[in-house]
Amino acid sequence: MNHKALFFDAGPIITLVMSRLIWILPHLKQQFGGEFYITPAVHRELIERPLTVRRFQFEALQVKKLVRDGVLRVYEKVPQGKVTQLARLANSSFSIQNKTMDVVQSGEMESIVAALQEKAQALVIDERTLRLFIESPLEMEKLLEMRFQKNVIPNRQRLQEFSRQLQGIPIIRSIELVGAAFTLGLLDPYIPPEKKGREELLSAVLWATKYNGCAVTDHEVDEMERFLLRKK
Repeated sequence: MNHKALFFDAGPIITLVMSRLIWILPHLKQQFGGEFYITPAVHRELIERPLTVRRFQFEALQVKKLVRDGVLRVYEKVPQGKVTQLARLANSSFSIQNKTMDVVQSGEMESIVAALQEKAQALVIDERTLRLFIESPLEMEKLLEMRFQKNVIPNRQRLQEFSRQLQGIPIIRSIELVGAAFTLGLLDPYIPPEKKGREELLSAVLWATKYNGCAVTDHEVDEMERFLLRKK
């Protein structure tokens, strides 16, 4: 690939839709100067399946419009053999009561493999489990034990192999995209006229992102708010 690219998992796009912030993507893409990609599995998760459920149809139509307008492009060259190989490796890396755990979904793994194949600038993903798997696999053991309240047994060799194959892929979240939109002034029309209107707006959009699906701690939100206000 001779141009810049970001690959999106389904989660960040859902978060932006639910936070009523999906409109920032065309502006961010223009500033980025590259492509925003989703894989076929992510396309199915965001558009094809939700269109069959009345509750989610309008959200799906919003994403479909982004594809139609060329803001999001479907990346068709996903190496499915590599996806299968890495998925098997990931889903055999942890076990509970002698049973292996499925910890990654097809859309997530397609996004990772495609981003690696094209040496993308970053993978955009909100889900904490997969981010830990990529960035800190041993921390993921603690997360799984907390989530399932059972002893989780890691396969160290497979963890190391999975981590080795995924080295060098930066991870960003929807909340970082929202922070970028704030810094670029895209959200300025929403600043209320009160003295601390800028602070109120930033807090509102960051917490909306968290509560609509982005896996980020309260402490991280507070830190990001302080950083962005200093930067602005």
